[in-house]
Amino acid sequence: MARFFLVRHGETIWNRERRYQGQSDVPLNEEGRAQARVLSERLKDENINVIYASDLSRTVETAEIIAKYHGLKVLTAPLMRELSFGIWEGMTYDEIIQKWPQEYKEWQADPYNKKPPEGETLSELCQRASKFLMETAKKHPGSRILVVSHAGPIRAVLSVLLNLKKDFFWKFKISNTSLTIIEYDGQKELAESNAFIVTVNNTYHL
Repeated sequence: MARFFLVRHGETIWNRERRYQGQSDVPLNEEGRAQARVLSERLKDENINVIYASDLSRTVETAEIIAKYHGLKVLTAPLMRELSFGIWEGMTYDEIIQKWPQEYKEWQADPYNKKPPEGETLSELCQRASKFLMETAKKHPGSRILVVSHAGPIRAVLSVLLNLKKDFFWKFKISNTSLTIIEYDGQKELAESNAFIVTVNNTYHL
């Protein structure tokens, strides 16, 4: 089986301000870079064979900080981008509620089938994250694969793997530079596979 080290990127200013970030290309702040350096120390002795990152700067920079210890090039993975929040990106919860109260209420009630204006559904996110894992496990059988992504795709992977009820998607806390590890061979769809979880949201390095 391939072992996937799923990492959420370091902190950004929008994380700190609690703004919906989505696919907006917001860079790491200094705290985020410090978090990535601490995680890189933790992972420096791991035998990592390949490193992927979502193609946004906050994930690529986090991955590049980790990659320095391993002599690996960071490969980009657009399928592991964060959920698109469309025109809500850059706004806080209070700002969205003020401007789009009905749309937000409908999206909260059924985020798997409803999408933010010009955004995407959780079903679409789950499909693309699962596709990436399956393709990558097949491409790198038995490898140890680091993937720097976002809270949404990591939650999606866990939700699909565990075949959870839709209401449970948001129940996973995925912190900045947290480490979630799963093992998966890609021979069957993630939901039907014999994949298993090693750890979730591990942050003891922080």
